[in-house]
Amino acid sequence: MLESLKNQGQNLLTLESLPQSTAIEIAIVECAADDSEKYHQLRKQMLPLLQNQPGFLAWRAFRSKTREGILLDLLYWESVEACHKAGEKLQSSETGKEFFALMKQTLVFEMFERQSL
Repeated sequence: MLESLKNQGQNLLTLESLPQSTAIEIAIVECAADDSEKYHQLRKQMLPLLQNQPGFLAWRAFRSKTREGILLDLLYWESVEACHKAGEKLQSSETGKEFFALMKQTLVFEMFERQSL
């Protein structure tokens, strides 16, 4: 099931289909209003890089409807460790450097592990 999820993860992802070990990375960032569209375009360049990282499942991207320049990235990983390793690698890539440089301020950056109810 996990391999199927990885293959379709960017297109189809439901919370019920996620393994218990799944980690979710939440980043809420502020960009200069002029950079919001460039940030979103760089998301599209970052996606193939993320898809090649071990443990990556999917990425959901949002923008604020109430404040200009506020963007939310929601990434799903097999584990917190996979996220950390990928982050280290991506921050040193040229695309990653350009992407992270557009972040004027990180309002929230947090990793969450799933808990059963």
